[in-house]
Amino acid sequence: MKIFSNLFAALTILIAISGCTKNVLDYGEVEKLNSDQALLKVNYASYYYNNRAIAIKINDKRVSSVITARTPFPGGGYNTGGSSTADFLAVTPGNLKISIILPKKKDDGTDSLVLYSTSFQIQPGKNYVAHITDTAETTKSVLTEENFVRPDTAYCKYRFINLMPNVPSVDLYYGTSATDNTKDSLLAGNVSYLNITNEIRLRSAQSKTWKVRPAGAAITTATVLANYTSASTFLNQRVYTIFASGYSGIAAAPRRPYVSFFLIR
Repeated sequence: MKIFSNLFAALTILIAISGCTKNVLDYGEVEKLNSDQALLKVNYASYYYNNRAIAIKINDKRVSSVITARTPFPGGGYNTGGSSTADFLAVTPGNLKISIILPKKKDDGTDSLVLYSTSFQIQPGKNYVAHITDTAETTKSVLTEENFVRPDTAYCKYRFINLMPNVPSVDLYYGTSATDNTKDSLLAGNVSYLNITNEIRLRSAQSKTWKVRPAGAAITTATVLANYTSASTFLNQRVYTIFASGYSGIAAAPRRPYVSFFLIR
């Protein structure tokens, strides 16, 4: 009986080791981020009428897949295009050129047209989002520095940016539903175009309707420019950017107003 027990124990260990070996994940070649680099996400919110597919270049090198409007890259979010991850690009600090290019009809990796190009000064060891909005000669961009520190457990935190070109200032609310406005709470008021708020901290594990109104508008359904409901926007200890985009007065996609989210952490 003792010999059998020892053999059984040895066999159990071998099976466990074998099982562990099969579950090893190969992530391929991994490069560790160092203090001489910075992190960057591009929030592409330029709403052309035909929702044209574009690609992003950094310092004249193509870094993105082909994407359309309302797509943060890399890593999308909620009510956006792309995936729902908190991914960023590692970039070399200094003068960083970002270009939005229109690929050729048969995409061979070369540009058909440069729709927009701008440059930012990037500092080492910092985290950024480059927000791009509006179209053609009125395209605008703004760079925001991001804080990766997570909130305490049972909370999530946000910042809100206004990327609506034809709405000078907006208010951000959340409430119990898209049509019941009696319990709407003002979270950020009078946020002007291309400006971002300070951090907003809320309890996690909620499912409320987010609403964007023109600054100072009455708290009615008629004044809501855009709304969105998802429990994914209240995940525990996550860090989000909320952005209002699109054009007030346009009812059809892709240029209508939206309120969207992407993950910072």
